[in-house]
Amino acid sequence: MSEFINSPRYRRCQARFDRWYPNFRDAGKRYHDLVAAAVTPETVLLDLGCGRTSLAGAAFQNARQSVGIDLGLDDLRCNTTVAHALLANGEALPFASASFDLLTSQWVMEHLVRPECVFREMARVLRPGGQAILFTTNALNYIPLISRLTPAAWQSGVLRRWLKRPERESYPTRFRVNTRRRLAHVAQAAGLELTSCDYVGNPFYLAFSPLLFGIALLFEKVTDPPLLRRFKLYIVATFKKTG
Repeated sequence: MSEFINSPRYRRCQARFDRWYPNFRDAGKRYHDLVAAAVTPETVLLDLGCGRTSLAGAAFQNARQSVGIDLGLDDLRCNTTVAHALLANGEALPFASASFDLLTSQWVMEHLVRPECVFREMARVLRPGGQAILFTTNALNYIPLISRLTPAAWQSGVLRRWLKRPERESYPTRFRVNTRRRLAHVAQAAGLELTSCDYVGNPFYLAFSPLLFGIALLFEKVTDPPLLRRFKLYIVATFKKTG
């Protein structure tokens, strides 16, 4: 991925984007900012699907305790952001009820087979008034729509060839909870209240082609008005435990 980002073609696309959006703060930075604002020296934090690292990892260091769970043993062994990394499934978290003040998760919701089960577990392990902060892909954007119409083998090849993404980072996507409406519905049924939902664009998946990137950049401009922002690529959402 770093090879792609450092390529001359990508840098030209980045310069073009910066001219259109000079003060843009991408979804990863917004996610980090929300987590940093929620973490205190007393926070006990759970990172769901922690992988090897987190865009909010710097903020984790300010928590009293940080725990991460994932299904990838190799990723857990290489994790650099949580104090304790455990092999576990989000559908059956190995923690007592009301164990955590804050739950974080990035690029996990789009892969869930049974999101209702995961949200019930999230609510169970959060303390009353606890908060969850999620960073995920928006199912209403054209990238996920194309993804769902594309054979998995072809997708994997594109990710490796154009985005230089390692195969270990390519997991099946299902998008069963990846709209604001679905997030709010599933969260409410689990005992969580959706408190904010920020839509953030990203045209850089098409940066391998200047023509396609130009079209993607126009799409960002068209979807900037509030009524059309729900078609942006990313969702950064916050939740509060209501009970």
